[in-house]
Amino acid sequence: MNLHATLVLSLAVALASAAALADAPGRIDWDARSIKATGVGPPDLNAPSITVARLSAERAAIAAAQRNLFDALSAAPLQSGGTAGALLQKDEALRAKVQAKLRSARPVKTHYFSDGGISLELQMPLDQLPPEIGGALKAPPQAAGPPAAAPATSAPDAGTK
Repeated sequence: MNLHATLVLSLAVALASAAALADAPGRIDWDARSIKATGVGPPDLNAPSITVARLSAERAAIAAAQRNLFDALSAAPLQSGGTAGALLQKDEALRAKVQAKLRSARPVKTHYFSDGGISLELQMPLDQLPPEIGGALKAPPQAAGPPAAAPATSAPDAGTK
């Protein structure tokens, strides 16, 4: 493989991974200290009415969003090192507590499709998670606080010569 092909391939891989991260179904908003996730539920095309189709779509969308909340939380770094997923994998009781709390996440955005499908976004404050996990999360360095203010520069006064 020549150098040009290698550069093009590595650029394509970098762009694909960046796009995958941007379209992640779950994410933690460190500034707002909340976790958000999106779920999509397809309609039941054999349902006798659009209302019945929407009910099953809503249940599926909520279940998908709750799974995505759990996955986003599992990928979060801990202050002690490692990820929340590793801690949750070791402690089954904690995992059950976290999953129960995530079931109480509230919908913040809902989109109804004309075919009866639903897309919704669930959100939960990190402070509502069990303290064993909520207090152990570590914000990434770029999200640790407000950005530093740029130093003030003084422009020359146009009125003085």
